[in-house]
Amino acid sequence: MKKRTVLVIEDSVSWHGILRRWLEKYEYTVHIAGTCTEGLRQAQLTKPDCILMDFHLPDGNAVSLCAEIRKASPTGIPPIIIFSGDPDAEGPAYRDCMADKFVLKGLDALQTLSSSIEKAIARHHPQLPPV
Repeated sequence: MKKRTVLVIEDSVSWHGILRRWLEKYEYTVHIAGTCTEGLRQAQLTKPDCILMDFHLPDGNAVSLCAEIRKASPTGIPPIIIFSGDPDAEGPAYRDCMADKFVLKGLDALQTLSSSIEKAIARHHPQLPPV
């Protein structure tokens, strides 16, 4: 069975390592981008099963990036989970980004991250078997 692919768009190098190790533990293939520009490019190249992104990025935010991702691939948009340390970003994450899930960043959140990813993928692609 093909491993699921997750694109992490996050500007913190510390979180790059934490998320990569955590997600690889659950058998995901992980791609990392640190900016909106790189995230959009990686989304087009890797066609991930799910995108996990920070809300605030050095060259924009999740609102503008989600709009760009939707514009670049109007039919094949993967589920998007906003993973942010800013609790005030939850409203815009759902309202403006149309995110599948908002997760407040923290080590405790890692415990449920894999199940959040799988639930988001299942909603977008019910034909795929669970991992």
